[in-house]
Amino acid sequence: MKMAKKFLAVALAGVLALSVLTGCGNSVKSKDIAKALTKMGVKVEQSDEMDKTAKSTLTAIEAIVNEPTNAAKPDTDTSKITLENAVDGHYGKVIMDNTIADSTDAVKKALGMMATGTAAETANKENLVRVALVNIENAKKDASLQAHFVKEGLVRPRIFATTGKTVVEPSKLGTAKTKDGKYMLVVIVNDVVAKA
Repeated sequence: MKMAKKFLAVALAGVLALSVLTGCGNSVKSKDIAKALTKMGVKVEQSDEMDKTAKSTLTAIEAIVNEPTNAAKPDTDTSKITLENAVDGHYGKVIMDNTIADSTDAVKKALGMMATGTAAETANKENLVRVALVNIENAKKDASLQAHFVKEGLVRPRIFATTGKTVVEPSKLGTAKTKDGKYMLVVIVNDVVAKA
């Protein structure tokens, strides 16, 4: 009887410890970001397709950041590309307003912004694409705060002419997070159609 009680106590302690370690179920999802952005006036809907686009775009950016020559640069080198400076409206090292600086075109392909290529690589060549890469380290469970960071950090990587065209609302939104959960990449795409 004493042995059974000891065994039960150890088993319960193990279950309790496991539940504490895996209690991270409240992390923010794409749909939470979409809902918060919509409340802020950015009409978006979560899209599984855009989640895939965001994931492949983040992978392409991380490959640039982790490229051995870049990674070997000292942190004081202003030409070093990091997740912190990769996407910015004015000073982005990979994506900034009207520019994608990637010699391999991997980022452009991931975003579907190529002029020619496969269907996936050209899927958004005529659409309005916006991207944000934000540090969410101190807002991991706060969708509103993450959405605020995203809204403030949105960048249009291409000049977009709207003459004779209509931007379709709501936008499609996808997100991807780095493995350590510190950064989140958001891709927002509006379909663009000819004016009726």
